[in-house]
Amino acid sequence: MSEHETFQFQALNLGLDILTSDFDDYLKDESRFTGSACALIRAHNAKDVSNSLMLANRHKVPLTVVSGKTSITGASAPQSGFILSVRGLDALDEKNVDNVGVGVILKEYKKFVQQKGYFYPPDPTSEDSCTLGGTIACNASGSLSYLYGPTRDYIYGLTVALPNGTFLDIERGRHFSDGGGFRVKPRDLNGNLLEELFIPAPRIPQFSWDEVKNAAGLFSKDPMDLIDLFIGGEGILGIVVSARTRLIKKRNPYFALMIFVSSRYATVRLVQTLDKIRRLFHSETVDGYRGSGQKASVPEGPDSSGLEEFSKICPSCMEWFGSSTSGLLDGNHSEKLTKVYGALYIEQDYLDSDDMYTKLQKWSDMLDYLKSGNNFGAVEIEAATDEKHLRALRLERIQVPERLNERIKPGLRKIGTDLAVPMEKLDLLLSLYDEKLPKELSCIFGHIGNAHLHANILAGDSAQIDQFNELHLQMAKYVCSIGGSVSGEHGIGKLKKKLLKAMIGESGLEEIRKVKSALDPNWILNPGNIIDPD
Repeated sequence: MSEHETFQFQALNLGLDILTSDFDDYLKDESRFTGSACALIRAHNAKDVSNSLMLANRHKVPLTVVSGKTSITGASAPQSGFILSVRGLDALDEKNVDNVGVGVILKEYKKFVQQKGYFYPPDPTSEDSCTLGGTIACNASGSLSYLYGPTRDYIYGLTVALPNGTFLDIERGRHFSDGGGFRVKPRDLNGNLLEELFIPAPRIPQFSWDEVKNAAGLFSKDPMDLIDLFIGGEGILGIVVSARTRLIKKRNPYFALMIFVSSRYATVRLVQTLDKIRRLFHSETVDGYRGSGQKASVPEGPDSSGLEEFSKICPSCMEWFGSSTSGLLDGNHSEKLTKVYGALYIEQDYLDSDDMYTKLQKWSDMLDYLKSGNNFGAVEIEAATDEKHLRALRLERIQVPERLNERIKPGLRKIGTDLAVPMEKLDLLLSLYDEKLPKELSCIFGHIGNAHLHANILAGDSAQIDQFNELHLQMAKYVCSIGGSVSGEHGIGKLKKKLLKAMIGESGLEEIRKVKSALDPNWILNPGNIIDPD
């Protein structure tokens, strides 16, 4: 009997729910990358996860963890072995709403806590179908990360199942790296750890995570909190079975603006001015954090001249529609975008109706201030203050990637960048896209407030996929050379490992291997994600 057959036999004896056929839907994810597997295990509780891990570790059988299957990097498509679905771990706790299972759909959880008077900010466009566990695995963010930050900022506790079946119950702020790693003693953490565990802390040669939006590889900082090792780890170190979230009070009401901008120069000046206002006047808006998890440090000796009167301006969301998205929008907006460089979609929170009108006026004054300078050009503004108009504008942002995906030819896939740069390099990122992308095949949108923009190229045939993958790699190398990241929010998965190597080099990959080998010595967990064996 082979190891796979023995694994399956013993799994059945333990009462695990196994499907050996009719699970083709679990072989692929939103990236359209399709893999292979022997069978699907459906976990219904944490014990099912632990038993599956112990058996896989004993027999050295690969185990790929899936939940919502919304990855666009191939992270949840198996390469071999068995699939472990944790979608069934979807418990909600009426008494402790911050305690939640990883299989719950994100939008359902957000509605659940809202009914209790709380707000959970992470809002990726896939929130209707992605699970909480998936967002933890890639440290997802979304449009509101401009003000509120990514998933990492809202996770204060995790229960993680390690490949040997051990559970670690980790709480933020309790265990930090020291002397190159974490020395975890049984008394330090809840769970069933029996002896001291040493986990190396990755020392990855790259820029500071405080300076650019980044979801590429393992989190790296010295010292670092143990919980951050598993957030964004794409499931290669352990399986998160439940989380304790950090909830904040309900979000204030907001109005929305669509600002149509005539040129790249005007776009960069507007975005960087707004970023400067935020750094000067709103550095402590959300618990000391600014968007994308970056510490809200004000540049040394900032010049606030002329900006004091705009101190009430503080967007919670700042998104971008490049003119290339005109064919993905409806009617009036589509026509307007064909005549300009692009449009900013902005949301601004307010307290009451008087505050709303005051802030609307400040936005108008600020744009007049910018237009008074040289070369800014004309802008057109559309304001939405009622619920129907607000829903329509937000829906357009969500529909752009959905409609783009509908244009992908059967058997092919899009090449999607996830590049992010420091805010002062925004013009270089836009210039790169303007100069290098095939205009008739490309579409640019995304989180411009974080200097993080998605360029999507639709290949016409398989040869073009190779051609555009090489273009993506070259653009990624350039972005790395100016202090940027190859992934602002989607992670690396199986499809972007060349980009990660371009960013952190072989020495950085070896640091990740050390951590992987310490926690998963048989390399059974999510094979092919982020890193390959030496």
